[in-house]
Amino acid sequence: MAKTADAFTLPSAARMFYEAYSLAEDTKSQLEETATFLIGVSRRSTEETFKLGEHLERAAGLLPEGTLEKWAVERCGYTARHVRTQRAVFRNLARYKDILVELAVGPTVLGKLSTAEPEQIEQVIGFAAQNGKLRVQDVATIMAGAKSEAESRPQIHPHDVGGLDGLKAIIAIKVRDGIKSFVGHLEEIRAHVSEALLEKRLIKKTLAAQIHLTARLARKELESLAQFVMPNPNFDYVIWETKLPANTRWNDVGNLLHKIGGTDTWPEKGELRTWLENEVLPLLEWASAKTKDPVWPLGGTASTSPNLASVEASSVAEYQQQRQVNETSEFADCKASSVEDETVKRLQAMLAPFGAEVTMESPAVSRQVVSDDSIPSLAEALAESPKAFKRPTFLDRTKAAANKADDGAASAA
Repeated sequence: MAKTADAFTLPSAARMFYEAYSLAEDTKSQLEETATFLIGVSRRSTEETFKLGEHLERAAGLLPEGTLEKWAVERCGYTARHVRTQRAVFRNLARYKDILVELAVGPTVLGKLSTAEPEQIEQVIGFAAQNGKLRVQDVATIMAGAKSEAESRPQIHPHDVGGLDGLKAIIAIKVRDGIKSFVGHLEEIRAHVSEALLEKRLIKKTLAAQIHLTARLARKELESLAQFVMPNPNFDYVIWETKLPANTRWNDVGNLLHKIGGTDTWPEKGELRTWLENEVLPLLEWASAKTKDPVWPLGGTASTSPNLASVEASSVAEYQQQRQVNETSEFADCKASSVEDETVKRLQAMLAPFGAEVTMESPAVSRQVVSDDSIPSLAEALAESPKAFKRPTFLDRTKAAANKADDGAASAA
């Protein structure tokens, strides 16, 4: 099977284009595959419109800078304006793709919407969710800020739109802003680490002060974007977050951010530079890569999360439940111990004038389960002679103190 562009019947202008820019054969082959898709697109759906823009972006990466429009005109019969519009749809509306596909927004409307500001796009999505359809004139009216019949109702904020459409709209906003913030924090950490590695002397304390709080924030952002919540089956008032699946790459990213956020777990000075160069930077670059399917930098599969090393992926939920039960039990024990301590203090204060001391069994002893063999039967209990009552010693001291006080009062009289 031929793998060069000669396998395609090229127009003379396209052939001249490839020759003029001395493109490699594999590059020409990839461009021809893209051209086949672009030429074959007829009546486009919302999904296909985004794919068209994605293919044009991919072709732009293969071609010399500034030559995409010329290639698309000569090879695919597109106009330069159409190329710019489709690329703008992919670049400016990709973050809203899911909700726009769900709303079935047409290609022409997408082209008009691609020039709007983010606030206007969100307003248009809210309008479409409320009215069930979207026209070019609706987009134009919203962008121009003019009042029209289509906008006769009060303008609705995206967070005020009800139903599944309203929910999808605010989720799109959350994903857009959340990913932007998360990636921005990763890039901030990378910048500080790269700058520190350029120095001849790597100062751990200085670098930690620059990035550890940002890493904690980024980890929470990742949890907010990628994890779910679940109820505790034993304590219905407790809700906890699920975990990223163990032995996965994104779980490794979360663990790395956790480690960066806790400087006590950083490697020692002799291993710090190696850790930053071979683990921190590669993982952060992988997590924030804008290319499709970036290569995993550590080779092989992801490592198992230290916190879940002995737990199979299928039993993560059970592990979390047991962990929460243990934490709740520990909290209850601590609370009970605190109450017992306060009780002892109050008793000591009350009995101090009488010279008495308070002793209390430890919680472990007091809660010890008594075996069935040590519990006497009714017949055994009746057969035993009753034990004589033994007067507590502190009562004798209390009586002696009272008699002494009475004698003193009588002498005074």
